[in-house]
Amino acid sequence: MSKRALGVLAGLALALPVRGEGPGTTAVPILQVPLSARAAGMGTSFTAVADDASALYYNPAGLARLGARELAFTFNSGAGGETSLQNLAYAGPTPFSGLSGHGYSGAAASLLYSRSGIIEVNRLNPDGSLASSQSLSAGSDLVLTGAYAERVAMSPIESGNATYQVDHFVGVSGKYVRSTILTYSASAFAADFGYLVNSPESGWSFGASALNFGRKIRYVDEDEPLPSTLRGGFAWRGGTPAEHSVLASLDGDYLLIEEQWHANAGLEYFWEKLYGARLGYQFHRDEAGLTMGLGLRWQGRLMLDYAWALGQVLSSSHRVTMTYRFGGASKAQRARERRPFIESVPERVQPRDIEQRRPRVVEPPARPREVPRERVQGVPGWIY
Repeated sequence: MSKRALGVLAGLALALPVRGEGPGTTAVPILQVPLSARAAGMGTSFTAVADDASALYYNPAGLARLGARELAFTFNSGAGGETSLQNLAYAGPTPFSGLSGHGYSGAAASLLYSRSGIIEVNRLNPDGSLASSQSLSAGSDLVLTGAYAERVAMSPIESGNATYQVDHFVGVSGKYVRSTILTYSASAFAADFGYLVNSPESGWSFGASALNFGRKIRYVDEDEPLPSTLRGGFAWRGGTPAEHSVLASLDGDYLLIEEQWHANAGLEYFWEKLYGARLGYQFHRDEAGLTMGLGLRWQGRLMLDYAWALGQVLSSSHRVTMTYRFGGASKAQRARERRPFIESVPERVQPRDIEQRRPRVVEPPARPREVPRERVQGVPGWIY
């Protein structure tokens, strides 16, 4: 193995202390770090929830459900402040009825940047004495993502005297990943796919997604796969939204390369759409997977979410997400379906001779002219 490859492997060991524990290992672990303080507070049990900008990271199909445009910024710090993560995301509905023509379409874009801290690199002389010492960045990652989703079908279901509308959504996203380890850089492309079915009347939803599928990323002459992940879960929303809103979810994910599976459960409660509390737990992990979070809403536009997670990829960490919501679209606008397409319209036939095609007006026959009666000449009347 070349010295450059050895240097890369050493950099990987220093810059990425947490790797897969199963049969295989993957590169760019930032793709596995839970994003969005709201989702993290619910134990990342978000595949079937996916109703805000963070759907971009858990299930892109949920982007079609957004009723307003959102601009969200997430900051995450961990491992004693030596590592950090910043994420800026935009998501919102589009004015199009979608490729399938069933309305409810949405799009999103995201910029994710992470830093792995600073390490000291010492170079020695042949006699073992210190030749030089240099501080280098342990590594950083940049991920650019774009996504699109829409409603593809509707299937009403009758149960007793009630009818439930069931909406089917699909979404896809593409991402560009650039990773730096010490002085070495590598890049790759990946894609995400999502499916979500939701029944607004019953409050139930189901979601499934396939994340980070793409070619391996190459550091010099070493190829490593991306952390391809399969997710699936259920969610239920209930309560009286004006006063008490309850959201419960159960989720699971499977890492294909590491051959590991995890289970996640989350709970969210909001009072009068202003103050929220969250609790979550991640099962089948070596460390405790307890998560907690808080949420504040102001006039439905400004949102502040906080989450604390124990035993996550970046150790005990704190996440803060600030969201600004604007440009809401009505339900009628989002549900607008495409009008049927008419291939051709028969041209209107123009009569060549307008005078000939005018209806003939039949005039009534002329009344006979009265002939005045002649007075009878005879004996004058005064005689009688």
